[in-house]
Amino acid sequence: MEIDDSQALRQLEEGHQPPVLVLSRDANLVETVKKAAPRGVPVAFAPDLDHVAEKLSNLKPGVLVADTASTADVASMVAQLTQHFPELVVVVAGKREENSQLMQLTAAGRIFRFLLTPLSHGQTRLALDAAVKQHLDLSAAGQRLSTGSAAGEGGSKNYVMTYGALAAGLLVVIGGIWFGVNRFTGEPEVPPVVNVPAAPGAQQPGGVPERPDPVKAELALAKDAFAQNKFIEPQGESALDLYRSALALDPNSQEAKDGIRSVVDKILERAEAALLAERLEEAIRTIETARDIDSTHPRLAFLDTQVARERERLKLSQAQEVGNRVRSLLNTANDRMANGRLLTPNNGSARDALLEARRLDPTDPTVLSTIREFSAQLTEEARKSLAGGNIEAATAFVQGARQMGSAGSALAAVERSLAEATRAGSPGAGPNTATTAPAQSAGTRRPATPAASQAGAGPNIDAMVADVRTRLTEGKLIDPPGDSARDLLANLRTAAPNRPEADELARTLSTRLLDSGRQAMNAKAYDRSAQLIAAAKDVGQRFNGPAIAQAEADLIAAREQNSQLTNVVSAASLKRVRMVSPAYPDAARKRGIEGWVELAFTVQTNGTVDQVEVRNASPADVFDDAAIRAVRQWRFEPVEKNGERVEQRAMVRLKFSQQAAN
Repeated sequence: MEIDDSQALRQLEEGHQPPVLVLSRDANLVETVKKAAPRGVPVAFAPDLDHVAEKLSNLKPGVLVADTASTADVASMVAQLTQHFPELVVVVAGKREENSQLMQLTAAGRIFRFLLTPLSHGQTRLALDAAVKQHLDLSAAGQRLSTGSAAGEGGSKNYVMTYGALAAGLLVVIGGIWFGVNRFTGEPEVPPVVNVPAAPGAQQPGGVPERPDPVKAELALAKDAFAQNKFIEPQGESALDLYRSALALDPNSQEAKDGIRSVVDKILERAEAALLAERLEEAIRTIETARDIDSTHPRLAFLDTQVARERERLKLSQAQEVGNRVRSLLNTANDRMANGRLLTPNNGSARDALLEARRLDPTDPTVLSTIREFSAQLTEEARKSLAGGNIEAATAFVQGARQMGSAGSALAAVERSLAEATRAGSPGAGPNTATTAPAQSAGTRRPATPAASQAGAGPNIDAMVADVRTRLTEGKLIDPPGDSARDLLANLRTAAPNRPEADELARTLSTRLLDSGRQAMNAKAYDRSAQLIAAAKDVGQRFNGPAIAQAEADLIAAREQNSQLTNVVSAASLKRVRMVSPAYPDAARKRGIEGWVELAFTVQTNGTVDQVEVRNASPADVFDDAAIRAVRQWRFEPVEKNGERVEQRAMVRLKFSQQAAN
């Protein structure tokens, strides 16, 4: 009689896949199993052993996924279940701290495979695929035994009667399991399992195939993923994840360790290729990925050196590019100066070119020399404009020279002459009219008209306007008290509330105060910023209302952020959900150097770590990099204040001790 081995295949083709039963109260775990189950395989769940009894009786599942959190003694439960249901394949999901116990049960053949919670979709799918296949193999072997031992119709009846009796006594068996697990404290007597080495493909007595070694199964899957270049992606199905899974099953597996090292080799090959292609950012990111996997890899030090050299090369290259750009800007500035395009047009003047050149390289001596020449030319143009009676042009040239940083005696002399000319201006004189006293001859002075006499008896409004403009030019916005632009503008408004210059000066002063307030805010001089913004509001609320309101809001936010950053707490006071120990540098280990590093860092609103900096270290520059790399991988529970997540500055001191490292 020939033995038919095609029943398992027929079951899959006909849609008669054995159900998967999940023993768990964890909804996320059940959902992961449902999504990861092979196509067409139904999934049911039971929250406790009582419901398991009902499901076993009704569903006759082929695979049981048991959550250790839902049973008091998984070893006893599995022993009794598999004794009465030898074709039931058991997969156990447990926590990492249960790893040792579950690994022993797997090695002893009590369970088919175990998974670490929370479940990974990829590893769960692979485990269920293998478990369903194992059940089908066991079922096929049981059918062959039944066919071989029974003759004709009598054998078939014996088979039916045997499983009928099993089904009838099912509730009694499950009741015994429940009673044994929950009422007795002693370990149930389970026959010892003797592992006898067998040749590949060998079967246990009675024709039942031997349960496969889970470590070898994971290694085989890892090799397949490696051959398909799935080194670190996709998650749960990559060579790295599968080698790590094998290492979790057997921490002494040299093959798994070698596999992880081979994955790192491949990642570093990509980093080297990126370096050769001058893609520095990609190379650094790839190297850091490899370092996270295996910080002791021997090629990391070499690649770190290569990255440092590439950085220096790029700096030199960028410096050369900057130098070329600066020389081009200086040539443009000289041409514009020769053509009289000093301050105008906008984005086309000598001033614009020189400001950009100074921004690119503020230490270039040629840039500084050209700026001095430009400032001298502006000062001379201001003097000429003043001599010609064009006060507005002279003022613009003076302000331009001040913007470039000029503070020479020649410019100061022009500013004094400009202030005197402005004060001595006659009422009603236009901005382009020279009204200085030396311009008039003593013998030709005209007698004052009645209107002029009346004006002379009161305040000189034009002089007051000129004084406000002078204080604006000098940058004396709110200081000194009584002689600032703000105070003089208040006097002008009192003396001549209807003069149009008052509104113009108020708008200008408010804008200048607002700009100065933002500069103080950026410099973290928050009290000074508040003072300047308040003055801007007082002077020109009707001109710059929206901008002032935004500045006030920005100041409040900046103060709060600074308070959070300066409010540094100990990292021990925060709840850490992931901790990575720093790798002891090989050079320090070989030389017997010990020390510590004190780090400050920011816990962001999503719990990740950013802005890591070394505050102090002993010895310096020995353990810094190792400490920074470790802390960057830490994760915390987000810090909340007033119901909202906020960033939190924290500090920690990491000690590097030879004894602790060993």
